Amino acid sequence: MIKTTIPLFSILALASSAIAGQQMTSKETKEPVPTECFAAQELQLDIFGQYSDGNGPVHAGTFKDHAFGGGIGVNYFFTRNFGMGVDAAWLSGKEAPYTSRNSERVITHNFSASLIYRFPIDSICTAPYVFAGAGFVVDGAQWATAHAGVGIEYRVIPQKLGIFTDARWTYLGDRYGHDDLNNVSARVGVRVVF
Repeated sequence: MIKTTIPLFSILALASSAIAGQQMTSKETKEPVPTECFAAQELQLDIFGQYSDGNGPVHAGTFKDHAFGGGIGVNYFFTRNFGMGVDAAWLSGKEAPYTSRNSERVITHNFSASLIYRFPIDSICTAPYVFAGAGFVVDGAQWATAHAGVGIEYRVIPQKLGIFTDARWTYLGDRYGHDDLNNVSARVGVRVVF
């Protein structure tokens, strides 16, 4: 009996030391790691369609009535919130009413740079944003511009692919003695993140 008891106690002592300090639970619970849809140091490529309204005495500019087209842009976000971007758009519209060729179409080349501030909401992979900047338009002559706008982006794939829409008001100054010229534009596009 003593010969069986000593080995039995030895085995129990070894077993208890092997499992000492380990928590005995049937399930381990892990906290879900939140998905960060928008990151710092994002480089983005935009491809978009654009509509601009040049109607009326207060919405006028390098074209008459409406202009349609598209463009490309590149953005870089230094932080999750703050970034800058450049874009170029080509629009086709009727010639502005204060030139001699009222019935002809004109292609305007629009170039702009913006400072962007976004408000990421990772729980729904959406980020409203505001932006402002300056640029120029070329339509045979050059026009200096200033602009401001608002937009929203939805990330289809977090930190990889998004869709966006925004609207901007563009100020072109006084040209041809027709007071302040400006127009309103809307863009819809795809944003690829690197």
